[in-house]
Amino acid sequence: MKSDNKSLSNEISSVILGKLHGLNAKSAKKLVKAVDEASKDIVKKFAKLQKEEANEQEKDAKKALKKASEKAEKVAKAKAKAAEKAALDAKIAIVTSDADEVAPKATVAKVAPAKKAAESVAKAPATETAKA
Repeated sequence: MKSDNKSLSNEISSVILGKLHGLNAKSAKKLVKAVDEASKDIVKKFAKLQKEEANEQEKDAKKALKKASEKAEKVAKAKAKAAEKAALDAKIAIVTSDADEVAPKATVAKVAPAKKAAESVAKAPATETAKA
């Protein structure tokens, strides 16, 4: 990084000094020193601004990530709450025998395959014993 700063400083001073003509040796020597110091200061400030900008972008990215995770957490909680409510409604429907009226169709569809699987398991041993 220091070599980059040094090369940038040299470029700045060469551009500025290239525009200056007609100075005597004593004035030129003073001017070269002043331009070199000024270019070094400019490069230092530029590097500092770059670091600050990078830190600010990092902070913004962290804030955005935090907001996104909070939003995802809220959505997950809402889905979990809805699933719990659906499960409770399904249980109530089973107890009250009003499955079509109380339980949503999605929970009824989940209960029906379970009943079919239980019936097929109950029938399977009976057919195997009949064959034997």
